[in-house]
Amino acid sequence: MSPTPDEFLNTAIQFERDGFDFYTGAATKAVSDLAKAVFESLAQDELRHIGFLKTLSAGEATVRSESQALAERLRPIFKAASEAVREAAEVAVDDVEALNLGVERENAAVRAYTDAAQAAEPGEFRHLCEVLVGVEQGHRQLLENVIEYLEHPDSFFLREERWIVEG
Repeated sequence: MSPTPDEFLNTAIQFERDGFDFYTGAATKAVSDLAKAVFESLAQDELRHIGFLKTLSAGEATVRSESQALAERLRPIFKAASEAVREAAEVAVDDVEALNLGVERENAAVRAYTDAAQAAEPGEFRHLCEVLVGVEQGHRQLLENVIEYLEHPDSFFLREERWIVEG
């Protein structure tokens, strides 16, 4: 028997609270300024998701608008990190482990919201779940990018900036 919408919402709100706790804790333990800033930003996103779920409305939020807002918050952080590439070589293994746990959390959220959207009748609840799927997928991609940057900054810039290697 599948959960009722109220049961799902209560579970989803708790999941987002747990995500907030996870990202807040990871931020306090992060060695890399980049990882710390990403974790703090994701923690704030989890609070926004709780707000969406409590009102059962994404309001003006769309996957695109949420992704753009996150990108705007993180742009200066990535710029600063790119100016200090050597930080990446000194990053603690714990940061990468926490980032990988974040990827797992985001994968679980994508699965849960996808299942809820597929089971829901067309309407605001389905739309909310679909927005959250897209946002969580964006979070996962962000975490994967930070992992790549921290582990392999040279290849990260080759891929992201499409640098041409001439020799």
